[in-house]
Amino acid sequence: MRTLALLLLVPAMLVAQAPASQVERMPDAPPVLLEHGVEKPGGERLIEAAQAPGFAAERMADVALAFAKDEASKLGGEYTFKLTQPPRVPRTLPGVLSFEASHLSKREPLGHFFVVMTIKVNGESVGMTRVDVDGNWVGTVFRAKAGLVRQTELTADRVDPCPFTGVPPPGFLTAIPEGQRLMRSVASGKILTRGDLEAIPLVQSGDKVRLTMTREALTISLDTTALNRAGLGDRVRLEIQGGRKPLMAIVTGPGEARLQ
Repeated sequence: MRTLALLLLVPAMLVAQAPASQVERMPDAPPVLLEHGVEKPGGERLIEAAQAPGFAAERMADVALAFAKDEASKLGGEYTFKLTQPPRVPRTLPGVLSFEASHLSKREPLGHFFVVMTIKVNGESVGMTRVDVDGNWVGTVFRAKAGLVRQTELTADRVDPCPFTGVPPPGFLTAIPEGQRLMRSVASGKILTRGDLEAIPLVQSGDKVRLTMTREALTISLDTTALNRAGLGDRVRLEIQGGRKPLMAIVTGPGEARLQ
């Protein structure tokens, strides 16, 4: 009996002494593998259980950051991104695990946002998760050189182009627009935005406006009356004497417009 008991204890002792980092064979229940899973000759798939979760999280983070950079490239300018925390990979059924980015949590990837991810096993969607990211814009902003009063025309000599990394205010200027003036007073050093500006009026309500209409080789001009104030490139409502309803046109200069 003592000999039989010793024989039964030997396998358990061998298992207990096996190295913890040993690659495990799982012939009956295939492990969750990544797209870059290891496959030995003969079709045996191996995975190191201690390293697979970390590698999956790293792979998911790479997919999310690449997607954020691709979406940012459509907006222009340069962006930098970093993870706010390591992503967590949910448990899934056995199979080949992959990730696909779906969309961003907001249109412009600035400040804190997240990338919505689809989790797939063997190419089939099995759930959703998110990867939290911080985004910064890198470029040049325009700051007021000094305090500027309302209705000051915005020109290059009144602003300082300054390098910037971070989250700029909404509508920040990346160039000096023509025919614009301040609609409110601004302090020295303020980052200028589109919300600070308005078009310099080239047409006032009641002004006579020369309207030009071009159709192929034919050009027609006639005198009209403006019904609202408008600046360069703005839309203006014009009344034609004897006309039933006003026309909409684009201001092209002082007292001039073209039909849309």
